[in-house]
Amino acid sequence: MRSTFLERWFEEIDEVKRRYWRNIVYEIAPKDLPPIDEVRAVKEALRKPIASKPLSEIAGPGMKAVVVVDDITRATPRQRILPVILDELNHAGILDSDIKIVIALGTHRYLKSEEIVKCVGEEVVRRVEVLNHEWMDKEKLVYIGETRSGIPVYVNKLVYEADLIVGVGCIIPHLYAGYGGGAKIIQPGVCGEITTARTHVLGALIGPENLLGNPYNEVRMEMEEVAETVGLDFIVNVVLNGRGEVVKVVAGDMREAFRKGVAVAEEVYKREIPRLADVVVVNSYPAILDYWQAIKGLVHAQLGVKEGGTVVLYTDCPDGISATHGKVFEKYTKMSLTEIEKKLKEAEGEDLIGLSTLFVHKKCLAKTKCICISEELSIRDKEILSFTHADTIVKAIEEVLSEYGRDSEIGLIHHGGEVFPQLKGCIVK
Repeated sequence: MRSTFLERWFEEIDEVKRRYWRNIVYEIAPKDLPPIDEVRAVKEALRKPIASKPLSEIAGPGMKAVVVVDDITRATPRQRILPVILDELNHAGILDSDIKIVIALGTHRYLKSEEIVKCVGEEVVRRVEVLNHEWMDKEKLVYIGETRSGIPVYVNKLVYEADLIVGVGCIIPHLYAGYGGGAKIIQPGVCGEITTARTHVLGALIGPENLLGNPYNEVRMEMEEVAETVGLDFIVNVVLNGRGEVVKVVAGDMREAFRKGVAVAEEVYKREIPRLADVVVVNSYPAILDYWQAIKGLVHAQLGVKEGGTVVLYTDCPDGISATHGKVFEKYTKMSLTEIEKKLKEAEGEDLIGLSTLFVHKKCLAKTKCICISEELSIRDKEILSFTHADTIVKAIEEVLSEYGRDSEIGLIHHGGEVFPQLKGCIVK
């Protein structure tokens, strides 16, 4: 039986630590906060929310409710949380037949029927209708105006027309939004490609180094304005530890409840390091479905590596670069940063969302080299990404040490799809 991703990672890392223990200057992972009784915590959060009336008082008989949930790229325990929320809506007088669940794909690929069951659980699928956010179908979207900065807002029609909108997700670091959770369930979660392109372009041009870990950043403000315009009534967000266990539940107002959760997420995921390393070995877990997710590991590693250093990215990516945005990487991979930046500023290109992520990717590679260990990304994929291939972490480190010297310093980042380093004494605004 094939070992799991994390089993393979730890087996390789144990060998790295055995061979290169003198070189390792830091090793970071999620802070191991103790788990809580998640069902009990969700019930309590629904009834004693932050800056909001209880869900049972917001909901009422005859209402059409939509619960918007994150997709399988996130570790939110939806199968256990959603029945509690459905029961609370029932208690308020809303029948299961008047509740729909929309999976907030953003511009990720649509989930297959078996993935939908995996995403929300069999009980939920039996009780209520569960739908993908069909962002590619313009007939399923409605235009509702612009934000103050001029971003056109196209949103899922079913969500917008609901009497009650509840957002469910997890709070984790995000390269554009500062942290996932809160309003992000609406934008990009259930918005159209045009709207999402504008916030992605904004985030790419400002740069993840100026946005990551900041819940008050400019992109987050745009997302919150969109969510407010759409009418997000209530959120239920969780914070997880490195084992995927719930350590905090927040519910209520999309701004106030979210920021209370961020305080805990920051404790879990923002980890101090003593100094920058010459080479950083990072796994992108749990962002391992495709490179669209795994880029988070590369981005986070930039905060812990010296300029001109090397990132060793350990990932899986069974979906390749991206099922929905992969073509833009292949088409524009040879284009310079300056040329891509010009396209983004002039809003030129058939896939501005993909182009935004390619811009971030190439900015990382302008600072550091990247050696990639992935059984699922093809050699061609790695060529498109300008990655050097290696079979094992040890082989990658040997390649680096032969170039930089045997005394080069190494940093290790576990759970690098969510954990990000902060240099000691450095204040993130």
